[in-house]
Amino acid sequence: MDETKVDNGMIEEGGDSREKLEKNITLFRGVAIVSGTIIGTGIFVTPNAISASVYAPATAIMLMFAGGIVAGLGSLSFSELGTMFPVSGSDMAFLKRIYGALPAFLSLWLLNFTLNGMRKAIQVLGFSKYLWVLIYDNGSPPWYLDKLVCLAVLLLMLSIIAFKPNLALRFIVVWTTLKVLALVLIIIAGFVYLFKGHTENISVGFSSTNTNISDWGAAWNSIIWSFSGWEDIYLVSSEVKNPKKNIPRIVGISVTLVTTLYMLAVASYHIVLPLEIMSNPDVAVAALFGERTMGYPGKIILSISVIISTLGTLNCVLLTGSRVIHAGAAEGMLPGVFNLVSKKYKTPIIAILYLGLSSAMFVVIGNIQTLINSAVFTTFPFLTACAAGVVVLRKTAPDIERPYRCPLLFPVIFTVFGTYVFIVPFLGDSYLLSLVWVSLVLCGIPIYFLCVKNVFNWKFLNIYMEVLKTSTAKLLNCD
Repeated sequence: MDETKVDNGMIEEGGDSREKLEKNITLFRGVAIVSGTIIGTGIFVTPNAISASVYAPATAIMLMFAGGIVAGLGSLSFSELGTMFPVSGSDMAFLKRIYGALPAFLSLWLLNFTLNGMRKAIQVLGFSKYLWVLIYDNGSPPWYLDKLVCLAVLLLMLSIIAFKPNLALRFIVVWTTLKVLALVLIIIAGFVYLFKGHTENISVGFSSTNTNISDWGAAWNSIIWSFSGWEDIYLVSSEVKNPKKNIPRIVGISVTLVTTLYMLAVASYHIVLPLEIMSNPDVAVAALFGERTMGYPGKIILSISVIISTLGTLNCVLLTGSRVIHAGAAEGMLPGVFNLVSKKYKTPIIAILYLGLSSAMFVVIGNIQTLINSAVFTTFPFLTACAAGVVVLRKTAPDIERPYRCPLLFPVIFTVFGTYVFIVPFLGDSYLLSLVWVSLVLCGIPIYFLCVKNVFNWKFLNIYMEVLKTSTAKLLNCD
């Protein structure tokens, strides 16, 4: 990438500061980041929606396996792109190199600037839900107390990401280890329950499957959310040691590990809990599972496990989310102030601050289920476009070095599936919300031409951005 920035109202001279970020992410830490991001609220809150849609334990397990295959195909497709272009930014950086600046900006505008805090808010709200399960047997706290606790937790995690980056990476390893152990506990408890002769729930198998495939949309959305995060290693590619070698290994190990754990965990849920309970959206599956298998202590243990899981995922998504805002500035599509890196802490401090404000907004106004539905719909089209880009680049740029080449069938299958996921919401009850998000994407087009391209050559915009960056750098000791 050209190291000299174009004077377009959004960026100034100074180059790409991503190389100033320390390369702290080893193979093991990378696996911890990806696995830790994937294993969040999903496996503890989505089994209800999956079971309600397909209404058969064996079908639910097979769909979870299919979700792992889709995540694997996507991650390996991204690995080809990630080793060709080992810079932070994930879909935004890839889209720019495949299709040009406008599609990349639209991805950055919607997912990583306007809605970046949405995914983080989901984790915080999931944390509070299970926190109150520990405190209240029935009922819930006043809404303002819930929001204050959520904001306090968010502030704590942001402080770690901003001022203790190495500690944040160590936390990721610890969080991921604890989350994996929690899933292992669920798996062991479920199969011990099975070996005691309790086969009445799981023996239903495929027999009660809902054969109306059009009803499976909610199941697929839930599965996509459960596996979301496999792409996050590409948000921090600039901080991965030996990225061309380690990135394919990181995603391969992570997706295989998570898919295995998910299938066994869903099987354990269905061994212990009947379909009537599994398909009830109001049931806290993990807590009830723990109570049925281990009594009241089991409920407490697994509720705490969910809290740990959400905190761990929050740690991961705050780390990666701040990097993509920083990468957007480095790519010349966000104000240069977001390209600043703290001299003392070597972290993108302005990007982290903005992400914290965005996340706080969604925490205050958001509902967890609405946020999940919106996150799935808004994310997948851009991931699909990147996967399709693997095929495009094979034709348009065959001479670029590809340290890793995925089978071409992988991105083709992922693209077909992604197209299905995008179309289905318009055929159901959620078409209005889908239209809102599409409209928000389209709003990014005039912003791109007015602010990024600065087609009217507004001098005041260039001056303002330069003053903002310079003064902020002095104030916060950044460069």
